Amino acid sequence: MKMRGNDLITQNDKQFNMFPSHIGLRKYILYYNIVFPENDTFMAQYTLMPNACGTLSLAFDGTAVIAELWGASLTPVLLGMEPNNYHVLLLIQLSPYGLYQITHQSQAEFAGKRLSLVDIDNELFHSLYQAFIMSKTTIELVNTCEKILYRRMENPLISDALLLATTVISDSCGQVQVKEVARQCGYSERQLNRLFLTQIGINIKNYARLTRFNYVLKHIQTSPCFFAALSQQAGYFDQAHFDKDFKAISGVSPQDYLKTMSDFYYDGMGIYDTISSKED
Repeated sequence: MKMRGNDLITQNDKQFNMFPSHIGLRKYILYYNIVFPENDTFMAQYTLMPNACGTLSLAFDGTAVIAELWGASLTPVLLGMEPNNYHVLLLIQLSPYGLYQITHQSQAEFAGKRLSLVDIDNELFHSLYQAFIMSKTTIELVNTCEKILYRRMENPLISDALLLATTVISDSCGQVQVKEVARQCGYSERQLNRLFLTQIGINIKNYARLTRFNYVLKHIQTSPCFFAALSQQAGYFDQAHFDKDFKAISGVSPQDYLKTMSDFYYDGMGIYDTISSKED
């Protein structure tokens, strides 16, 4: 959609602006990231690491607003220097089942894809578009988006069984067997897989695998250690299996990742450890 260049939020002193969601929305929305890219902000090799979370993205390139829905990813996504083309970029990072709650549509169709938001949810597109072009500050933009998205939360759609299953997997850092998750939920593995595919976009086995992978990334990111010890902590049989699984998911070895971490975007979901939460 076309717009005038002076209709947009005015850049403040910070290039990256990250805000946690309101506590009442946190089950579905993790945080908001508002970026004012420059020509050299993002490098050609900049890659998004895979995770089970969806994203809503709005970007202004000086002429038009590009609004997209990003489904859960199982493989790395090379973003490269694309964001450098935008004057401002809003990323609404969702929980693994947040996109289902917001769009009310099966996530199996969205996984691994970047789709035009207007084609998926015209009403949501126009609401977020208005917020994007009318807000004059980053805080105003976040608060307006929260009001829009809150209306999508009034009737919870997420299955209790799926919530329990994701909790069991998270508590085990992805090291639990699928049959044990099913036992604790009182569902069959087939039933749980259907829930995961519909409400998250990937099957339960891949969800657990990504959870373990992100557990590994978190430890590499915050306190690099010997990979032999980390592979043991993550429940791998030995370091060879650890290295193989890491490269199969990320495309690089853990050693290469450690050397070039700035080339990758990792969503550690640890924002609440570093950013004070909003008040109710």
